[in-house]
Amino acid sequence: MVKIEKYEEPLAHQLIQITKKYLSELSQQAKEISLERYQYVLLLIHENNELLTQKDLAEILQVDKSFMVSMIDFLEKSGFVNRTININDRRQHLLKLTHKAEDILLPINNVFNVTNKKALNGLSQNKIDNFFE
Repeated sequence: MVKIEKYEEPLAHQLIQITKKYLSELSQQAKEISLERYQYVLLLIHENNELLTQKDLAEILQVDKSFMVSMIDFLEKSGFVNRTININDRRQHLLKLTHKAEDILLPINNVFNVTNKKALNGLSQNKIDNFFE
């Protein structure tokens, strides 16, 4: 029988634990913003000057088309986005923010800013840079 002094822990286990803690903190910080987990999508649409299609957004977020449709359906039903047909390619739907969405962009960005600072608190800039590499 092979004797192993210490079993190797999968890196994914630690990443999952970090993700759970981060999302819990993010949820606490964003409790005034009623978007569940889709806040970042609004920032992406805004950052790309409302020129993203559903397909573009799915590629950026690395999610499948059916999940993207459900997400956009939720955001549209909640009054945060509208789908408009791209006049240059009628097969594409561009995502446009509503005034309701524009009103919460700054608070959403602030939530991410506070949560990210809290998550990285105590790490040197060199360690943060290494983490993102």
